[in-house]
Amino acid sequence: MFGHDPARSSYAAGETAISFRNVNKLHRRWVVDLDAPADSAPIFISNVTVSGKKLHMLFETSRNGTTYGIDADRGTIVWRYSTRGPNITSSMPAADALRQWIYAPGVDGFVHRLSASTGTESLHGGFPVRITWMPEVEKDAAALNVADGFLYAVTSGYDGDFGHYDGHVVTVQLNTGKVRVFNSLCSDIRELLGASGGQSCPQTKSGIWARGGAVVDPDPSMHGHIYVATGNGAFTANSGGHDYGDSVLSLSADGSKLEDYYTPADYADLEAGDTDLGSTAPVMLPRQPASHTPLLAVQGGKDGLLRLLNREHLGGVGGEVSQFNLGVRLFSAPAVVRDRAGRTWVYVGTDSGVTALQLATGADGKSALRKIWSSDTGGTSPIVANGIVYVETDGAVNAFDARTGKIVWSTTQASAGGTIGGVHWQSPIIANGSIYVSDEAGSLIAYSL
Repeated sequence: MFGHDPARSSYAAGETAISFRNVNKLHRRWVVDLDAPADSAPIFISNVTVSGKKLHMLFETSRNGTTYGIDADRGTIVWRYSTRGPNITSSMPAADALRQWIYAPGVDGFVHRLSASTGTESLHGGFPVRITWMPEVEKDAAALNVADGFLYAVTSGYDGDFGHYDGHVVTVQLNTGKVRVFNSLCSDIRELLGASGGQSCPQTKSGIWARGGAVVDPDPSMHGHIYVATGNGAFTANSGGHDYGDSVLSLSADGSKLEDYYTPADYADLEAGDTDLGSTAPVMLPRQPASHTPLLAVQGGKDGLLRLLNREHLGGVGGEVSQFNLGVRLFSAPAVVRDRAGRTWVYVGTDSGVTALQLATGADGKSALRKIWSSDTGGTSPIVANGIVYVETDGAVNAFDARTGKIVWSTTQASAGGTIGGVHWQSPIIANGSIYVSDEAGSLIAYSL
């Protein structure tokens, strides 16, 4: 799944084949051309049985709503499944726990369940699941997530915020097919808006469009709570209303209950300036025993602020623990790693650079972020593996030393055998000793040792 785990840590913990010793031996292995750019990242599953053989496979969805099953070793298309609809998607699939099914976004307003082996659609257990009645104005923008027996999908609007849309979370209980809906505007309405004869909401916007979508809390004490961040839209919850524009929302694992929320004190200015809080999703930090707030999350935004939030009590309006001014708008998903010394690192990619921060907790138990290094070369959502940070940018994938920020490899060097095209929201993954990355040319590219 996106970010390598339901908490979207973007830490590839088991990937140790590529190291500082051999990273410069990475070489372009193959290129697959898709029907349109995939504005996301692929996912990887090992040992999928295809025609009696075990294959390592990649799965990726293009903007046109076509999901591909690809042989990860050979770069050949095994199967494809296409949907039709009025607009595009920038979402990406997620696999089920047994790796039998791929949950794939479509441009038709549904999430489809496909066989990992053949791409054949399953029409059982409530699938396909409708996540919007209005695909012409409501976009399946963020990556799907699967955890603890639930599938999570979120919606936003399209570029330009046209049409009367409402960002919402759809939760599917996979063993029963039961669907629950949480609308971030008119949250008292617990069904999809826009259906013929159904309910409508006078408010609009509040899209959930960050790359991470719904993020699952990894700490057992939080019982699988999920978190989403909304974009612009009305905020009325502090005056008895049901609208949560520019907010971080915590929902129960089954999506039935709003557990908590956080909204910046300047929410009215954020709404007026189109300065979405939800341009990135909350990032879960490992438990901090020395902190008065041991369960923390980092929330960025278009205003360039990284806010530390207390997951045990998000704090309502203005309840952040501390803030760090990144100084530049954030549209990517940060990566989080705890190193061998027990230090928690946060890596952030932006258009202007990559920044590495550490979480510091003082003797008074108060926690804050501090910058360790930054680069002049930026990019999208980072992935960290074996002490190396991989970041995609226009025309290149660059690998940084996670401790110092020094570039240790790039697809632009001659030995890489060729580089990539332009980039929007695409980001790399690392699996089975290889790097897989998509670009705006509609290509999926593999680099291997």
